[in-house]
Amino acid sequence: MVYYVIATLLTTLIIGIQELSSVQVRRSAISKDRRIWLFATAVVPLLLLSSLRGMVGTDTWHTYTPEYLAMQSETRDLTDEEEIVLEDCMERYSMIVYGYDEEQAEAMTLQDAYDFFGRTYSHTSPGFQFIERILLFFNADVQWLYVVTALFTLVFIFLAIYRQSISPMLAALFFVITGNYFLSLNIVSQYMAIAVCVFACEFAEKRKPIPFVLLILFAALFHTSALVFLPVYFLPKLNIKPLYCAIAIGVLLIAAPVGIPLLKNVVELIMPKYARYFGKTADFETIFFALGAAVLIAGAYYWKEGKDKPYYRLWYYMNVLGMLSLCFSGNIPYMKRINYYFAAPHFLFLPLMISCEKDPKRRKILQWLIIVLFIAETVISVGYMNKNGVLPYQFFFEN
Repeated sequence: MVYYVIATLLTTLIIGIQELSSVQVRRSAISKDRRIWLFATAVVPLLLLSSLRGMVGTDTWHTYTPEYLAMQSETRDLTDEEEIVLEDCMERYSMIVYGYDEEQAEAMTLQDAYDFFGRTYSHTSPGFQFIERILLFFNADVQWLYVVTALFTLVFIFLAIYRQSISPMLAALFFVITGNYFLSLNIVSQYMAIAVCVFACEFAEKRKPIPFVLLILFAALFHTSALVFLPVYFLPKLNIKPLYCAIAIGVLLIAAPVGIPLLKNVVELIMPKYARYFGKTADFETIFFALGAAVLIAGAYYWKEGKDKPYYRLWYYMNVLGMLSLCFSGNIPYMKRINYYFAAPHFLFLPLMISCEKDPKRRKILQWLIIVLFIAETVISVGYMNKNGVLPYQFFFEN
């Protein structure tokens, strides 16, 4: 975890220094070139950590790396080193997805890897494959895939932080400790879509439908599930009291088992390739639901002070949508992935919610309480449970 801590501290320190300097110099007086430089320096620590990683992220090594190598093998013979990586990915895939033990996994051959990944890589979306094809044109090493995708994701995330958050330093900190950064190391293509959707929140808040819809369609090029974000455009105009939101969540939580057959029919009609997820069993996402409930309750407490502030309703109702999707998570594992879109702006919403506390001392206590709680959750889920397969951290040149 030490590398993640160092990168997070560097990012928040850089942004903190920028915020202090902006108090002395009006933001409007800062030149465009200097704004770009300040933005770039804030992105660098996390970008380096994302770009230089090796063997980090579960999906990275049973999906993205072997798929890229399989595509590369269409135009040239893989090197001995690349074939070793491909075979290793096949072993990892067989253990993670098929539940093979170590002996069964080691029995998988290089030909098995070529046959399997050569058939399956096309499941990634057109936008992601477009990036891969460009890199393949230049015969780029697979590591460049992670450099480019990390840059793509972090640029959109930090644009959202700088343009939408009232406290970029806190937002950057929460981006890491709410687990979003660690997700971006794992579900690479989906988090690229999530990053674009988070950026698109600006156009929902400012009631600009054309750029909003275009951004969501652009996000869908990287992960089709981004289309679920389209209803977010209508959220800022809603005026539903938090109590009614809680009641709706409670009712759906009870009714979910009955409604699943109906939902399955809808999915088969509009997104048939996702219908296969209904046949799987899953554990209810208790931790995600608990975090959403905590945000729901705290946001409701400050509803009166915050509801008329920019983005407050939008991000609060997004959290509600996330919880509604999690009501189905005990029966449809993929609903956790849907929740990622709606829960992602927690790192933007939390600083806004904290600002609604009028008493300075209580505000500071609230801020540190939330920070400590999320750090504890991150230590447990990432450090102890290693949910996203991001530990131990390794640099690619160490492999």
